[in-house]
Amino acid sequence: MGKQEELEQLLADAIAKVEAKLDGEPQLRWAIVRGLIHQAVHYATEKPGVDFCALASYLGEMVGHAHKLAHGENPKSPAHKDFVH
Repeated sequence: MGKQEELEQLLADAIAKVEAKLDGEPQLRWAIVRGLIHQAVHYATEKPGVDFCALASYLGEMVGHAHKLAHGENPKSPAHKDFVH
């Protein structure tokens, strides 16, 4: 998609509006993230056009991306031992 950056900016703006409207809600950031992922999965799978394997692979990549954003590159960080799945 040639306009991916424009699309992501529109989504960021929409997220900011939701955040402003619901300001003060407990755990708002986590609720928004959960809602976005849930809605994105539904959007991707309700109509043809998004391959399931591509979706699963991309979600896996985003897990690693989020991990690096949250904790950096240090695998010995105490935060890496906080949650065990």
